[in-house]
Formats: sequence, structure tokens, C-alpha cells
Amino acid sequence: MGTQEVITETQIKQRLLDLEEQNRKLQQELLEERKNTNFTQ
Repeated sequence: MGTQEVITETQIKQRLLDLEEQNRKLQQELLEERKNTNFTQ
């Protein structure tokens, strides 16, 4: 592979935003799971 991929600062920031959004969704799902578990126990 002779082509070298250049990652710009903008791409890094966008990736960070995507990951943060993903993290929020996962945290929310975890909270929901805990609530459901608490109710059933």
C-alpha cells in the first residue's frame, strides 16, 4: 500500500464527537438495564 492516509484535526474532532454520542447512548442503556433489573429482583 503506497497510499498514506492523512487524518486531519477536523476528522479527529468529528470522531471524538461520534464516540461521545455513542458513549451517551450506552450509558443510557446501562441505566435502563439497571432500572429493569432492580424492578425484577
